[in-house]
Amino acid sequence: MRISTSMMFDTNTQNLQQLQTGLYRLQNQMSTGRRILTPADDPVSAAQAVVIGQKKAVNSQFVDNQGNAASQLASLESTLRTASDLISNVMVRAAEADNGNISDTSRLALAAEITQDFEQLLGIANSTDTMGQHVFAGFRGETQPFAVSGSPGSRSIAYVGDDGTRQLQVDTGRVMDVSAAGSDVFMRIPEGNGKFAFSAGATNTGTGLLGASSMISGYNDSTYKLTFTAPGVYTLDVTTNGVPAAPVTGLTYTPGSDIVLGPVGQQVRINLSGTPATGDTFTVEPAANQDIFTTLDSMIKALNASVSTSPATQAAFKNQITQIRLNLDQAYDHLITAQTSIGARRLELENLSVAGADRDLQYQSDLSKLQDLDYTQAISDMANHKMVLEAAQLSFKQVSQMTLFNYL
Repeated sequence: MRISTSMMFDTNTQNLQQLQTGLYRLQNQMSTGRRILTPADDPVSAAQAVVIGQKKAVNSQFVDNQGNAASQLASLESTLRTASDLISNVMVRAAEADNGNISDTSRLALAAEITQDFEQLLGIANSTDTMGQHVFAGFRGETQPFAVSGSPGSRSIAYVGDDGTRQLQVDTGRVMDVSAAGSDVFMRIPEGNGKFAFSAGATNTGTGLLGASSMISGYNDSTYKLTFTAPGVYTLDVTTNGVPAAPVTGLTYTPGSDIVLGPVGQQVRINLSGTPATGDTFTVEPAANQDIFTTLDSMIKALNASVSTSPATQAAFKNQITQIRLNLDQAYDHLITAQTSIGARRLELENLSVAGADRDLQYQSDLSKLQDLDYTQAISDMANHKMVLEAAQLSFKQVSQMTLFNYL
């Protein structure tokens, strides 16, 4: 094979360039700490690194969402705790008002305090977050959710938000509520004991007093109405599923004794004391929902009324405050349940955050195995490449200087 001078120079130049390119690649790897500089360096590992990088990015977004959700839930829990503390204080004042020795003047002072509590609770319900969005307006964050009309003791409340709850996706397949609609928190609170309400007629003239009420074996949502037809005698009217049964007449009333209502397996117990007058009525009916503001306004109205004039008015006030205290108990339990739900979500977020951090560490480790440079190997390879390049350069220099003129 005939080797020309130009071929020799071209071949050696190409070889030197390849060696210099390899050395340059090693220098880049060592300066960046990355083994894979382009997909061509290791196509399989490069593809795997892209997939793991995408998973890591998604996991990082979930971690960010978890932090955002935790912040919003912490703020919401704090707001609800303030509301429940306020209701707890109102419950204490209701217990004071239930004292038979309290005067009308003291009741008026309590009414003034509860009026301020009403305004404070309204402010809590209409509160905004750091973004200026109303916390309890559902999806209508720019709208003030609660509007009040009327004067203390005869106010009405309108909720103009919606039932939506804002959500964040905090993990694969897990979308979490990070807000609460005001309709659920403040409006939909069952009356009475949560299952049924035991109430006295508004026009009662006797001294019959409401006592404790509870379920014995269940409640079938029937309505029971006790109508006193004579001292110590009453008639019982029962309506079930909208269908009235035949009245049961001539039932005997013993003051302070329990009265059992309903068929076997669906019985409830009520207690009645005092002396009901002829025509007085007492009713057991399924618990309806009552908003917390109406409960407070009812308390204000009851406290502002004159009570000390007669045993009948005292009994009427006593029955009103008994129902109000039951409704306050329901409102307080409702708020505590909401806080418990938020606490459970915050605990779940903590667990998700720990799992997310572990996944991020694992993804980082996998990427390191695929992409990071083994410096020991790289230094060894660089020394080898440098030695080969220097040898090639020296040999090319010697070969390129070969000429017959040196021997003439």
